[in-house]
Amino acid sequence: MSVINKTVLEANAIPNVAIDFMNNTHVEEIELVKKVGDVIAEYEQRETFTSEEIKVLNDLLHEWLHHTEEHFARENELMQKISFPMYSVHLSEHERVLENMIEVIQSWDRNFDINRLANFIFSAWPEWFNNHVNSMDMVTAQFAVMNGFDPHATVAVD
Repeated sequence: MSVINKTVLEANAIPNVAIDFMNNTHVEEIELVKKVGDVIAEYEQRETFTSEEIKVLNDLLHEWLHHTEEHFARENELMQKISFPMYSVHLSEHERVLENMIEVIQSWDRNFDINRLANFIFSAWPEWFNNHVNSMDMVTAQFAVMNGFDPHATVAVD
C-alpha cells in the first residue's frame, strides 16, 4: 500500500480549546504521531527495515500509546471534576479509539503490518483527532471554564 498523503497533522491546523494543558497535550500528541509517520514513510520508500529501525518504530508506537493513555486519563479526570454532562459519551470515545490504537499497534508487533499502521497514522487517526478536538474537546473545555476551571491550570485535578 502506498499512502499518497504523508502528512499526519500540523499542530497549527488544530484549533485551541479553552484550557492550556489540553492544547499542550494535543501538540505533543501530533508531534509524536508525525515522528511515527516519518518512520513509516521512510519504510515505504525502502520497503524494508533493519532490526534497529523496527525497534525505533516500536519504541515510538509504545511512547505514543503511553502518551495517549495519559492524555485521555487527564481529560477523563477533568470531566469527572467538573461533572461534565456528556462524560459518558466523551469517555466512550476515548475508550473506543484507545482500543483501536492498541489493536493496530499489536497488529504491527505481531505481523509488521505496515499497511494497516500507515492507514491508521495517515488517514484514520488524523481524521478522528481533528474531529474529536473540534467537537468533544472543544465543548468539554468550554464547559469547564464556564464552570470555574482555571484555563491556565497545569493539571486537570487539584
